[in-house]
Amino acid sequence: MFINDKLSFIENKLLINMDKWKLNIHKLIERLFFLFLIGLILYWPIKFAKYHLFDLSYQEVLEFSWRTDGCQLSYPEVCPCPSFIEPDDHFTITDDGDLYFENKLYGKLILKDKPSFFHDPSEILSGGFMEIIRSDSGVICYYDSI
Repeated sequence: MFINDKLSFIENKLLINMDKWKLNIHKLIERLFFLFLIGLILYWPIKFAKYHLFDLSYQEVLEFSWRTDGCQLSYPEVCPCPSFIEPDDHFTITDDGDLYFENKLYGKLILKDKPSFFHDPSEILSGGFMEIIRSDSGVICYYDSI
């Protein structure tokens, strides 16, 4: 009788310990799922603010001032690119990225990096970078956003 009680006591302890393990694993899974949800909840607003809050179309590119960063020439010559492109210049852009100056085709605009919406005011540049391939000479002009 005593041995039988001892075995049932051990069996009960094992069952209780197994239930605790199941409970601990269940709690661990719940906590991991909770951390995943918190990460997901925090990830989407940050991603939205970083990428989708400031999504440039070609029309909005000209709302920034751009400073020339040099050009790529096939022969040594003075860079024919204008030093600055300001919002009040007479440039227009189509939805395909064709750049017009006073209704005459000037070149193809390629936006490499968008200007930062939350840029540091102590820095001169706002992080944007674009290329303009001139249609008349084939020169590639590089610009940084100010």
